[in-house]
Amino acid sequence: MQANLEDWEEKFLHVLVNNAGVMWCPKSYTKEGFERHLGVNHLGHFYLTNLLIPKLAESSPSRVIVLTCKDHIKGEMNFEDLNSTKNYNEKDAYNQSKLANILFTKELAEKLKDSGVSVNCVDPG
Repeated sequence: MQANLEDWEEKFLHVLVNNAGVMWCPKSYTKEGFERHLGVNHLGHFYLTNLLIPKLAESSPSRVIVLTCKDHIKGEMNFEDLNSTKNYNEKDAYNQSKLANILFTKELAEKLKDSGVSVNCVDPG
């Protein structure tokens, strides 16, 4: 994953909306080797958000909004096989990526609770 923020000259960043996503893709991988749902729906958001935390905190009050889906309820984190290499099912892979978003949001909200950065997730319906 790449993100070049060296030339970014904005003084403030008050809102970051993590909205990129794919749904029910056939078994495929990102160029970095991650299962596509996990890579696009979660790891890309995770990476970009962590790169921008200093700017968000510096610009506080600010917020991070992670779009997710009720299908996270059906998700299970398969830590033994995050890339779903053994038993691939596109719906299970999607649900796992959405559960990863929820877990990330919860952890990041706790981590940033005293920084002036609020972190929430939303299911747009």
